[in-house]
Formats: sequence, structure tokens, C-alpha cells
Amino acid sequence: MWPDSLVREIVEKRCIIHLGSGMSCQSVDEHGNRPPSWEALLHTLKDSTLSEAEDKNLVDEFISQKKYLDAAEVIRTKGSPAEYNAKIREIFIENNFIPSTAHKDLVNISPRIFSTTNYDTLVEGALIENSGHNSFTQYEHTRDGLLDSVRSPSTILIKMHGCAKHAADTILSRSDYFNLRKKHRSFFELTSSLYKLNTVLFIGCGIEDPDINLILENNNIETDTTNPSYAMVGSKSYAARIKDTIKSQYNIELIIYEQSNEGDHSKFEIKLNELKALNSSPKCDTFHFKQLSTFL
Repeated sequence: MWPDSLVREIVEKRCIIHLGSGMSCQSVDEHGNRPPSWEALLHTLKDSTLSEAEDKNLVDEFISQKKYLDAAEVIRTKGSPAEYNAKIREIFIENNFIPSTAHKDLVNISPRIFSTTNYDTLVEGALIENSGHNSFTQYEHTRDGLLDSVRSPSTILIKMHGCAKHAADTILSRSDYFNLRKKHRSFFELTSSLYKLNTVLFIGCGIEDPDINLILENNNIETDTTNPSYAMVGSKSYAARIKDTIKSQYNIELIIYEQSNEGDHSKFEIKLNELKALNSSPKCDTFHFKQLSTFL
């Protein structure tokens, strides 16, 4: 079930919806192919950017140990930047992935702020299809002005790790994460503050992402609050197995959809559709009325 408290936060525009790679995997291109997982992306970049067998073998070793940041570091430091940029654009732009029903449902839920660590343009596509090109303002770590937009009523899309349209600036490796916090400190601190001041609903992502992990840990240490954030996960996922730890360490409550196995995401869109229905229910009209009455 979706908690009333979360639905209320969404209706009253106090909820950031953060999208991870699991959300993108709901989409397909015209041939039925889906965007790659992080592991699959690293294998592709390894083959495209590295020329030395020793470097490729090292990447394979790191991937087999699930040391994805270390594998990415080899790719970024030893590989061809030109080939990296071309491959990122090819995968996430030229393949023309189509926004899924889940993307469209989330856009119809209409949060004020979307954030994502994905490079693709699927959220942008769903927002444009729903309301037009001028319906939202997009920010990456290389663009100023986020604070001004936060203070305005406009819909905001924050691409925390960049966009495939500007492939050279995407965040992938350990050094990239370090440079993001060093060279774009104000962007990192502002996004961290937004996560502290708002309820966050994580969809299709793991909390193992280094930046998200750091933000959540710091916020939970610095801020004493009984109001949780939320994450939508499958019943067979690793997160579901450590539910209590996630609650105590990050103050995140899990919204669980049923799975027959870890690879089964057939109930993913069904669960999101339930949230969309709740967001347009008479109960939400009551939330709107109560919010309006505070200003009358």
C-alpha cells in the first residue's frame, strides 16, 4: 500500500521523485531493446574505449567483484575520451528509447521536482509529450540557476550525473564523483539540502550510488526527523532483505511490489499506476482543499 502521508506530500508538492536506472529499464527502442544496466554499460564502454588487453582484463575483474566505480575509473583514465563520448550518445540518444507508461504515469502525478542519476532523455520526453517543451526547467551540475528555479513555482528536472547530450560531463567513475563535489560544490550542497527539506520517493534505484549514499547518510546524521523518505523496490531485491537497516541508517521506508524472482518487474508499472490513481482520487481533493484553506 502507498502511505497516505506520502500521497499527501506529493499532492502538496513537498516530494522529490528520484529516478534510477531501473526506471529507464522499463523503456524500449523500436526494436524492443532496453537501456543497459550499469554493469552492461561498463562492458560496452570497456570494449569501445580501451585498446590494451591488460586494461580490459582489469575492468572485467572489477566488474566480477561488483567494484563498478573502480571499473569505471579504468575506463575513464585509460580509455579514449572521444570513443567514450560517442558511445554514451549512441546508447542513450541515438537509440531513441521511448518513454514507458511508468514515465508517463509519473509525469501525470506532477511532482514539482524530478531528480535522476540517469543519462537518458526519457523523463524529458515524457514531460514534453505531456505539457510541451517549456513546461519544465532542466539542470545539470554544469549549469547555474538551480536555486532561483527552486524559489519559483516551475517544474524542475535535476540531472545529478549529467546528460548523454553532453557526454564528456557525465559522472561515471570515482574521480568523476570527487570532482563533482570539488568543482561543483554549490550544486552538490544545494541538492543535498533539497533532499533534507523534502520527502524523497526513490524509484528504480539502489541506495548504493555513491552520491545518493553520501547525501542520505549525512542528512540522517545531521537531521533528527520522524518523517521518512520512501523507496519503491521489488520483494526479492537486496533492499527488501535489509529493510530494517535501510530504515535505521537512511530513514527510508520501502514500498514493495511483488516479484517471483529478482528479474521479475512485471508488477512495477502496476504499482506506479496505483500511486497515479491515488493522486487523482477524491482524498487528494481533500488534501488540496486543506492546503488552500490555510491561505484563506
